[in-house]
Amino acid sequence: MRASTVLKGALIAAVAACSDSGGPGGCAPSGSQVCMNGTTFNQATLNVAVGTRVYWQNGDGTVHSTTSSTIPATAAAWDLTIAAGARDSVTFTVAGTYQYFCKFHGTANAGMRGTINVQ
Repeated sequence: MRASTVLKGALIAAVAACSDSGGPGGCAPSGSQVCMNGTTFNQATLNVAVGTRVYWQNGDGTVHSTTSSTIPATAAAWDLTIAAGARDSVTFTVAGTYQYFCKFHGTANAGMRGTINVQ
């Protein structure tokens, strides 16, 4: 009986620690982080300076992607598949407007999509 109580206490502590990170799935959007929850990017539009590394944090129990749909001609495209709970990033070295989407939950024109404005 005592081991069960200790295990329950450890589980409650672990859940509390995870929930302190600010948002659903333990993801808190910031000036350089976009959260993936449900079928949305939380903050769909992000404004950053040239040279900024932007992170996508998957706060869901399902796979998402961040896939470039429009980019400046001098910049490289990206297509990152991000597992449940994982995080990945892209460094933006060229100014411009970068539109992206989740290839599993949207398209370039509808659904789960977002924009990175690099100045």
